[in-house]
Order: sequence, then C-alpha cells, then structure tokens
Amino acid sequence: MTISKEPRRIVTYRHNQTVKRITKLSALGIFVVAACLQHFVLTLPQPKTGLPAPTDGLVVPTGGQARIQEGLMLLYNETAERMLITGVGQTVSKRALAEQLNLSAAQLATFSCCVDIEKTAMDTKGNANAARIWAEANEFSTVRLVTSNYHLPRADLEFHRLLPGHTIKSWPVVPPDLQLNSWYLHWPTVKLLTKEYAKYLIALIWL
Repeated sequence: MTISKEPRRIVTYRHNQTVKRITKLSALGIFVVAACLQHFVLTLPQPKTGLPAPTDGLVVPTGGQARIQEGLMLLYNETAERMLITGVGQTVSKRALAEQLNLSAAQLATFSCCVDIEKTAMDTKGNANAARIWAEANEFSTVRLVTSNYHLPRADLEFHRLLPGHTIKSWPVVPPDLQLNSWYLHWPTVKLLTKEYAKYLIALIWL
C-alpha cells in the first residue's frame, strides 16, 4: 500500500507559512519598538544655558551622573532657597556625601546651610512623595526638578501627579557618559534607554 505524500507536503507548507508570518510580525514589532524608542530619544529635553528663573526649592533624585553637582550649581547661584537630595543611601550621612562630592569651601558652606537629604525614597514615585512632604514643610509653592534628561519625562509625570498644588519646573542634566547621538551603537546606552522608556510607558499608563 502506497501512502500519499500530499498531506505531508500540505503540513510542511502550512508550517513554513506560519514561520514566515511569525518572522514578519516579529520584525514589524522590533521595528515599531525601535521607532518609538528613537522618538523618545530625539524628544529628550536638551540642556539649558544660563540660569533659570528662581524657584522656592530644588529637588534632586539620586541615581544619575552629575545631578547633585548641577543642583548645587543652581543653589550656589541663588536660584532657590533650599535643595533636597532624595533617595540617599540609608548609611550615607550628609557629611560623607559632601566629602564624596569634593566641594570647594564656598560650595561646602552652601551645602551645609541649605541642603537637606532624604533616605526613604526607593524609586521615582518615592522621590516625588518625599519632595511633596519637604515642599509642604517648607511652605514652597514652586519646585525645580533637577535630574538626568532621559529620566525627566517619567519624573515629570510622577512629580506633577504627586504635587498637584505646586508649580513644577525642570532642569535636564545630560550625563557625560551618555551617548545619545549614536545610542544604538552603545550597548550600555541601549539598555539604559530601553529600560527607562519601558518605565516611562508604565508610568504613563498608570497615571
């Protein structure tokens, strides 16, 4: 008895077509994600020149290069009354933090008198909540958020959501090691931006 090979050919054909469809959909998905990520990168806030208009306070979430230094520069130039550094490690004292920053005598004087540190925040939402408590305690109505430019879209969402009665300004900081012009060629930058974009989308959905 001879078994026809036709059913086997049909199964093989259908399998190949399914593989092709999956491959095309996967490629399309990758393209869409890459396009969205590229748009996110291209629309990141750019560093500002000069000094901004004064606000009551400055808030600097830890976790990125040059954020604290940039905040101190603004504070030293009298663009705010006080500055909050939120998300500092539980074991890090204010004195130890000042030593790590290698401040000048003038900067150290400003740091000592006008900088507060906060140790409970574990994420951006926690930073925003800590900023709200700090701003209310100091009766501040305007706050400037100083953070990395790639973090600013998500941080801005959280701060506006948790500080609805305050005016939130921003000051984007571009980390010196961040390769934005050719981000897709640098794997550490790709991982950083992809992770941050995913967090931004989650924050946007849950807003």
